Amino acid sequence: MRILKKIYIYPILVLAVCSITIVCASFSENMTIMGEAYLRVDEEIRITDLKMLSTNDSGFEKYNSKYSKNSTSMFVTLPQTTSTITYQVTIENKSNYVYVISDITDELNNSDIIYTIDDYKIGQGLDRKSTTTINITFKYKNGTSVLPTNIDQIANIYFKFERPQAIQLSYNNSISKTHCTDVQCALDELYELLGG
Repeated sequence: MRILKKIYIYPILVLAVCSITIVCASFSENMTIMGEAYLRVDEEIRITDLKMLSTNDSGFEKYNSKYSKNSTSMFVTLPQTTSTITYQVTIENKSNYVYVISDITDELNNSDIIYTIDDYKIGQGLDRKSTTTINITFKYKNGTSVLPTNIDQIANIYFKFERPQAIQLSYNNSISKTHCTDVQCALDELYELLGG
């Protein structure tokens, strides 16, 4: 039944738009279609959603937040020193490989408002064929007791996704008694011991 509805909806929609276009053209009127359209690049791993999760003490979004394959843009207003606003970022890994966020950088316009990232630590694995959500909370710096003049924060946050390499992985050297602290060093040392 749903397929039949879809089959009939699209031709009717196209016919309606064409009819309106012809009518506007016959009266020499301009037709304007307004709105925003986004084309999302299909990647092995990318951000697939960004939404405001919660607010506290009147915190709000000044403009709608936006996201791309590896970045988010949020427009936050905190009208009280105790105000907070939390966003949820959804990351989808469609590949057959584990990925990590190896770096998170930002562009901020207000040094009084900071953000924290919950539910994720740099280098933590993003499992293959999975969806991961992380929370980003905006708030004033600890110890802020007087409301600053600028209560807005424009925050662009960039995520670097990459497949983990041996040098990024920590190595427990307490058993092997080596000086190595990462996996690549341990592998190199093992290779030398084996006469490589």
